[in-house]
Amino acid sequence: HNPLISVIVPVYNVEAFLPKCVDSILTQTYRNLEVILVDDGTKDASDKICDAYAEKDSRVRVIHKANGGLSSARNAGIDIAKGEYLAFVDSDDWIEPQTYEWLMDLAQKYEVKLVCAGRYDVDSETGAKTRGLCPPREEVISGEELVRRIFTWDNIDSAAWDKLYHRSLFREIRYPFGKVCEDVPTTYRIALDAGKAAMCDKPVYNYLHRPGSITTASVSPKTFHYCEHTETIYPWILENRPSLAAEAEYLRVRALVYNLITLDLAGEALRQTYAAQYRKSRKELRKHFRFLLTSSLLGRQERLTDIFLMLGWYRSLRRLYHLIKPHKS
Repeated sequence: HNPLISVIVPVYNVEAFLPKCVDSILTQTYRNLEVILVDDGTKDASDKICDAYAEKDSRVRVIHKANGGLSSARNAGIDIAKGEYLAFVDSDDWIEPQTYEWLMDLAQKYEVKLVCAGRYDVDSETGAKTRGLCPPREEVISGEELVRRIFTWDNIDSAAWDKLYHRSLFREIRYPFGKVCEDVPTTYRIALDAGKAAMCDKPVYNYLHRPGSITTASVSPKTFHYCEHTETIYPWILENRPSLAAEAEYLRVRALVYNLITLDLAGEALRQTYAAQYRKSRKELRKHFRFLLTSSLLGRQERLTDIFLMLGWYRSLRRLYHLIKPHKS
């Protein structure tokens, strides 16, 4: 059995990176693929590159659409995909040659609808490639255990692109429109629906860290989307999967802490612009004071930092630390 995999690639202003990405998919050792390139209203020559690939390889399909963001592009690809399985690749990244051979082997070996692998982190300036989050062993775990690991970044996270999905997992689920960190409110629901998942202990995905990408952009309203997602995830877990309450609270706390640290380290003008967001995050973090004091999920340094942030002391203490820290001669 050699099922079709639909690989969905959102494309927006990536002409310098797109050929390496698409070539890495088309040269996979697993050949039964359709590659859906979703031109999300790109302003450079990426649209022409997409069309050129479609002319050269019959497995490539192209959608040209108005700009709607990453979620919109992924959803558009899901809607037209013909494959029994789905996969995602961001257009400035690339995958290892045997990625889909390895993932499909595990899907069939263990009869699962979801397979999760690992990634390499690649520095765009130096090209240095280091092993990033990756399952430590090949195994099958429950959907709840997978969510537990995702919420605590235990060798895996919610990223869409280092995984293989049976298309039935997207029967009712789509990525949230107009939001970044769109996989945070999506992947954990998919994991629970899947019931179980196979872990691949190989890094298969090359994640390029480059200036100007979503994850390295300056502070903006999008910076707080991650925390907004956890604002709905935490109560949903409490109501529907209380066995995961501690891990969901950890995720919520880390998101609030991310907001506060980001703004504490920002310039004065940005702190003024987002002062209301700062106050809200501190107020929300205070609701988790008992968790900060008692949770075994928090290390000592995390616990202290979180409490200082909650009290509004973090920036002052950090400044004091750098004043008294011994300097190397």
